[in-house]
Amino acid sequence: MNHMFRITAAGLALTAALTASAFAADFTASADHLKELGLFRGTDQGYELDRAPTRAEAAAMLVRLLGKEEEAQKLAYDAPFTDLQSWEKPYVQYLYQNGLTTGATATAFEPDEACTAQMYGAFVLRALGYTETAGDFTYEKAVDFAKKTGVYDSMTVNPAHFLRDHVVAASYTALALSPKGEEGTLLDALVQDGAVSSDAAAASDKLMQVYNQYRKATVGMDALQRLAVQHELTLTTKSMTMKSSETTRLDLAAPALLTNRVITLSAEGIEDKTFSAESYVANGVQYLKQNGQKTRKQLTDAELGQLTEGFARVPLALIDHMTVSGSTYTITYNTAGLNRLGTALDAAASAVGSLEDAAFSGLTVQQTASNGRIAAQELRMQFDADGLTGSLTSSMKLTGVDGQVTMTAPADLDSYALIS
Repeated sequence: MNHMFRITAAGLALTAALTASAFAADFTASADHLKELGLFRGTDQGYELDRAPTRAEAAAMLVRLLGKEEEAQKLAYDAPFTDLQSWEKPYVQYLYQNGLTTGATATAFEPDEACTAQMYGAFVLRALGYTETAGDFTYEKAVDFAKKTGVYDSMTVNPAHFLRDHVVAASYTALALSPKGEEGTLLDALVQDGAVSSDAAAASDKLMQVYNQYRKATVGMDALQRLAVQHELTLTTKSMTMKSSETTRLDLAAPALLTNRVITLSAEGIEDKTFSAESYVANGVQYLKQNGQKTRKQLTDAELGQLTEGFARVPLALIDHMTVSGSTYTITYNTAGLNRLGTALDAAASAVGSLEDAAFSGLTVQQTASNGRIAAQELRMQFDADGLTGSLTSSMKLTGVDGQVTMTAPADLDSYALIS
């Protein structure tokens, strides 16, 4: 029975992880796609996704996203910066003479200094035709505007610890977006300009067309302040079935979350056993009432993110393949997306005990759009953990939004015992 509870906890964590932030990811697939398109080359050490990008590398990527690398390579260098290597000069020259960079000082570009999320966000926004001079955004708020336009996503970019991993995720995402005032994607524009061959773009373009349909069909998710979700999870083995029924109310602005869960264990020859739990999260603290016991603990930013972003649009950089039938989108995750499973299993293990040799397979995820929102999500997979094999099915439905959602905190929070 203990195994079943631990696997159920893992299943709940896995379900949240597929649409939550705060996970370790390696966006090699995005780097591969960019390389196939001729927009990313890596270094003599490979992709080096685990380190911060330099300002020179960011300049080169911006020129490529603008489709101007060939033009840049033909320019004579007369920019005022005296600290550039030969390979860096064409990119910085193009940006300087087109008013896209002013350098770090009047005579220094500081090419080896780390590029921040703010700087790269501004660069990509400019590649999409947005400018500070037109009043589209300010450099100080570049990260916020990058999130608003879809360039950045909390699931794929960590502004506080910005890496080349995030650069390739954001760059690949930007290719699927439409430049300011245009209908087609940035990738379409690069193909039309001859910067990317149509043959190289074909596979990515097919995915991006479906993904853009998905983004438009779920655009209302961006404006939600509160939502309520009903989540049903069923875990079945040869000898028993465990069902979890959960109602969650979420205030994204606070953030705050209130969850009521009932778990029922059924097995042939024994009476059903039912357990209940109530979880309330506010001010970064989780209050848990379970089987008569009340505890509270401080959550990390990662744990808070996983709890408060569990019903959201899936970022392009996590998707290997996507198909649509009517209003239902079937998603196949790439390596970065599947890495979430391991991260979620680790989180579940820390909470409920180790799951030795746990393996999950046959994963399918479907999201159904309605009224501009993700109205439902279905997840199915098989598992083999601690000698138990079976199947796990998760069903999430959006039951209320904004003014339809009310939250009432438990009245006796001071009585919850603090745990580490």
